[in-house]
Amino acid sequence: MVPLAGNQILATLLYLLALILTFKYPRLASISALIACFFSLPIYLYLVFPRPFRQAWPGQWSVPYIPPEKFEWDGWWITGILVTTLVALVCVTQLTRSLLARKAAGVGA
Repeated sequence: MVPLAGNQILATLLYLLALILTFKYPRLASISALIACFFSLPIYLYLVFPRPFRQAWPGQWSVPYIPPEKFEWDGWWITGILVTTLVALVCVTQLTRSLLARKAAGVGA
């Protein structure tokens, strides 16, 4: 059984940790939020694309019913995918800028 919904608790805790660390430790906050994105994105993808998701990750599922559609439109789920992707993009940008700044300053070379 694939525990998609169980990862949401961990993702929420990691998002909260990132929120707390944002101003004092931005790199740690970015890493925490990026890991939270990794844990929260699969549930949105499953809800919007159930059939392709099950074809990509076969296994024993707790809900045997697969809707006949390949795409399930829900505005909140689509918004969740977009926001999670945006947060991941911001985190990667922050980490890249931080690493480039450290390299330019000669720290950790």
